[in-house]
Amino acid sequence: MTKLTSRRWAIIFFISLALNVFLGGLIVADKYFKGHRGPGFRGTVYSMPWARRVLGDEVRPMMRQLFRERREGFRGNRRARAELFNNVSAALAKEPFDQAELRRALGALQANMQTGQTAMNDMMAEFSGKLTSDQRKQLVQAVAKWQERRRVRFERRRQRRLERQKENQPAK
Repeated sequence: MTKLTSRRWAIIFFISLALNVFLGGLIVADKYFKGHRGPGFRGTVYSMPWARRVLGDEVRPMMRQLFRERREGFRGNRRARAELFNNVSAALAKEPFDQAELRRALGALQANMQTGQTAMNDMMAEFSGKLTSDQRKQLVQAVAKWQERRRVRFERRRQRRLERQKENQPAK
């Protein structure tokens, strides 16, 4: 058995300390900053992942089946969208710049995104048709809570904006 020197103990101690501080930070951030993750982390309302978060894991098998049935369509749409983004980038970078070409590329991208949104809405409609009346009521209540939180957040931001405007106005 090898004898650990004080230098090795120091290295082990600092690695352990760094790991503990990192994990502690994750726990604190999860507990106290859950609602402050920004709009990128908020789920889309009236989507199947949102419905699963509201209703719980009991609807997961039904949701997975619907996703499996439509998987290839979503993949094809995503592949096409990647190509359309490349077309928009190419139209922007092209010299001399052709505004009509950029409009066509953006129009095709918008049509592709609309097709994807329509497919998701159709899937949510089919999913909702398989839910019980109580489950659909839970979704309605969740939307009402979401709207209220959104209204409160909007009002709070409006008040802060008005306060900043008052502070920035020159004194008369």
